[in-house]
Amino acid sequence: MKISRFVLVWGFLIIAAFLVLFLSLTNGAADISIREIISAFFHFDKNNQAQQIIVNLRLPRIIGAFFVGSAFALSGAVMQGVTRNPLADAGLLGINSGASLGLALVFILWPKASINQTIWFSFAGAFLAAFLIFLVSRRSVTTLTPTRLVLAGVAISSLFTALSQALSLLFDLQQDIAFWFVGGVANITWEQLKQVWLLYLIAVTGILFLAGGINLLLLGDDNALALGKKPGRIRFFTLLFVVILAGIAVALVGPISFIGLMVPHVLRYFTGDNYRRLLPLVLVGGGLFVVLADLLARLLNPPFETPLGLLITIVGVPFLLLKIWRSRA
Repeated sequence: MKISRFVLVWGFLIIAAFLVLFLSLTNGAADISIREIISAFFHFDKNNQAQQIIVNLRLPRIIGAFFVGSAFALSGAVMQGVTRNPLADAGLLGINSGASLGLALVFILWPKASINQTIWFSFAGAFLAAFLIFLVSRRSVTTLTPTRLVLAGVAISSLFTALSQALSLLFDLQQDIAFWFVGGVANITWEQLKQVWLLYLIAVTGILFLAGGINLLLLGDDNALALGKKPGRIRFFTLLFVVILAGIAVALVGPISFIGLMVPHVLRYFTGDNYRRLLPLVLVGGGLFVVLADLLARLLNPPFETPLGLLITIVGVPFLLLKIWRSRA
């Protein structure tokens, strides 16, 4: 790997971050000037409607979109490394569907649930899906079979999606849960971000700390054991952090797929399989990708918004098919 290429992509991401942030703050149903943005940050006037839009609507929306994008992208990158499966992803492996089932259950049991209850049920569903997938796909105590993992993920994902839809119809939850199924960051608030930021920070820090362990897993469990590491423990903690990130993301915006598949594969071109370099790039790149997608969702058909999940799926499906075709080639 050339260091100059790695530095170049970091420079591009930093410039893109400032550009996307500026465009996201200024563009939308109401166009806002740079002067109002500066005033909102340094001399906030609660009686100014434009500044209210910036501080209470667009800023939490941008931060929430970054949280969601980085969470899904990191989850996908980690799952690909831990399972040694290039198609692994929190969505494809059913973790997102498990979190969605948790959301359906919380709407049934506590229709007026707070964000705390919503997130914990989302976590419980994600944990259940992860447990079932790894339980049925293990060949031995220390080895995971990639083919079984994908097949188990597809089966669990289909099951949990069917259960969520059945509960939605049975208990008349179509309107309540429709927002989460299509995916969107429009309703993210400061209160929601206050509830999840600490868990998000813990999970991101833990995953970055385990980057070296994931590198060892890529060499095989035997090599990791020979170097004094415990593959089972590495997998347990990485899976724990993946479930936390997936639970946060799904609770905020719904089960959006393909982010964890696309972003790591694109950025791996600049880092190879060195997870010490890849994961920080994925963290920033995944967040920027969703912030940019949300900006496009606002601008394509103003004043209406295109569903964020639909936009990402339109890009993600051809990407997945191309990945499969190149793998066969």
